[in-house]
Amino acid sequence: MTKINLAIALSLLTFFGVFLHPFSTVQAINLTSAKDTLQSSRLSVHARVDSTGTTTDSSNVKILTTEGADSAGDTANTLSTANLRPGDTLKIGSSADGYYTIIGIFDATNFTVSPVLVAGDTDNTDPIYFESRPQHVITFSTATAVPNGFFQILLPADTATPNDGDADDQGYDFNTTVDVTAADVGAYDFDTATADGLVATASGGTGCTAPANYHCFEAHYSGLGGIGQAITITIGNTNGATTPIAPATTPSHTEGTADTYSVLIKNFAALANPNTDTPIDFSTGKVAHIEAVRVTATVDPTISFSIAGVAAAQTRCGVSTSVTTTAVAVPFGTMALNTFKNAAHLLTVSTNGTAGYVVTASENDQLGKDGGTTPNILDSLGNGGAMTESASAEWTTTTINGFGFSLENVDAATVPFQYTTATGNCTGTFCARQFADLQATETVQTIMSSTTVADAEATNVCYRLGVGATQAAGDYENQIIYTATGRF
Repeated sequence: MTKINLAIALSLLTFFGVFLHPFSTVQAINLTSAKDTLQSSRLSVHARVDSTGTTTDSSNVKILTTEGADSAGDTANTLSTANLRPGDTLKIGSSADGYYTIIGIFDATNFTVSPVLVAGDTDNTDPIYFESRPQHVITFSTATAVPNGFFQILLPADTATPNDGDADDQGYDFNTTVDVTAADVGAYDFDTATADGLVATASGGTGCTAPANYHCFEAHYSGLGGIGQAITITIGNTNGATTPIAPATTPSHTEGTADTYSVLIKNFAALANPNTDTPIDFSTGKVAHIEAVRVTATVDPTISFSIAGVAAAQTRCGVSTSVTTTAVAVPFGTMALNTFKNAAHLLTVSTNGTAGYVVTASENDQLGKDGGTTPNILDSLGNGGAMTESASAEWTTTTINGFGFSLENVDAATVPFQYTTATGNCTGTFCARQFADLQATETVQTIMSSTTVADAEATNVCYRLGVGATQAAGDYENQIIYTATGRF
């Protein structure tokens, strides 16, 4: 056995899980810079169903707040939802369909899942498992040049069910099959070609009986070995498929305080029996597992909608605006006969609604003299007489009088038409529609929309008005109603 001054060893050896570890005094502790870097320190979950709040064909699951055996006889110590989060996949109960995804955490003992619970998964004390499967990256520096030997990593295992595929409360569950990889470096050429080159054995399996209650992972190499060589051995993979299952909470666990476990690293000579022979070099330390911290925040549903005026002499919908609008008025002013006047508004909407928004438009009535119901400046029918509140038509002939509008999309997700839309009765010069007339019980129409969140999406609404010689003198007006609705 190689000897080393203990004071020097204490200054060199730190084993990083979460805590500085105590060293064994039974064997030489001389593998330096040893650490097990976990992909995640998150604990697994082993809880029990409380049937008072868990029923078949529902989505709610309630956790029992006392420790005890689950319906399969295994000890369950998780008493709250503290270590769960939306998106986790859980195994609940004993049915063949007992895999569920968390969709929400309601409180300390209740959460919801999808799909709904089936019979066999809602009985009192039925098990609830979440399996954390972090990859282990073991690194250390050698102390002795051991030719053609092997390294052994030992992870703690449950005494009762160390390899049943469920999270245990005393150590790692082996999880049936585990990958072991090691990187060739210096005078260490790791054997990847033979079955006994990189070996993973569950606790109690062949060659893995001492010390008791540890899983064994071996990496055999050829070469002379070396002193001070950095070695990296990886246990499991990053997707968890062939990775040990991290421990669930222990009986004495306190939320927010880590449960710690010893991890052993040994360097054996060639042909040594790891169950009975003394390693050439050795190190031990602690790794720690703790609940994941669930960070929560509430974002209130919001929608903002604005109408902005457009100055005169601006090009909108392919024409120059005749007048300046404000956010609340379109002042066409005095009209010349058989001459178009054009005006515009810019509509802008933002929302965090996950299903987006809809902006609709309508008019209280057609333009009425002194705001009355008659006489009216009628809504235009367009060049060919086919324009309605839902059908676009070309409107470029100045002797075709009336009131209407077109659209010029800036960056809205969807608009029903634009002034350039050449289809049906539109050639794409100035396609227009009527506003839906509420007095005539016409259906309100969508003028812009989105099916997802929106950040300042905008569309220009372009108004057009023309009157003929038979229009009675007077002041005419109506009201345009824009409604923005968020979809959450």
